[in-house]
Amino acid sequence: MTTVNEIGLDPALNPPVLAKMIPSDSDVLIGVIGASHSAILVLRNLYNLASSTHARLRIKWFTRHALRYAEERDGWIFRDNTGLKGDVAAWARENLEEERLPSSDVGKYLEKLPTSRERENEVYMQHLTKCTHVVQAVGFRPNKIPRLTKDGKSLDVSYNNRSAEFMDEDGAKVPGLYGAGIAWPERVVDPEGNVEYAVGLLKFMNYLKRVVPEWGAC
Repeated sequence: MTTVNEIGLDPALNPPVLAKMIPSDSDVLIGVIGASHSAILVLRNLYNLASSTHARLRIKWFTRHALRYAEERDGWIFRDNTGLKGDVAAWARENLEEERLPSSDVGKYLEKLPTSRERENEVYMQHLTKCTHVVQAVGFRPNKIPRLTKDGKSLDVSYNNRSAEFMDEDGAKVPGLYGAGIAWPERVVDPEGNVEYAVGLLKFMNYLKRVVPEWGAC
């Protein structure tokens, strides 16, 4: 079985670094997992290499769902945190949609492989094992919280994604312990009742501006 080398998301999003990581003088088959904004950026970066300096590069794109786009509504944005935006959305519409990919230049280098939770392992075993590299563009998970104790006993905590506070197993606030950022985003509900987690530096800062005064009042 071919050893599949993992390319981290950060270098995959950096075209000059990515170009140095991938051999240009041998066959390379890179699997990209995901359909987020980051995943589409990675696909575009890889296509740009394949169509220029890395002619022996090919891409397998594994995705669970159809492409999702942010949409302007009356005073708000539908899929503001999960939908494709800007030039990435435009590139995806032009090149990756079902009716566009076969005739797009991108289709010369990229194969789309729809997956589902039921068939995911089957698809991966058939196709991912043939890849030389893989990029997992499926988001991040927070590191495990360090062990906390109270009065010499371990403390199990849960995060309140509306106040940025942590609660103990009895539902009481843990004094002085807060979290915000990519590991601890705010839970938001749009006017249609859809739930998302607000990601992005500006959204993190707005979250903090809202909740920090409440911390001081406790």
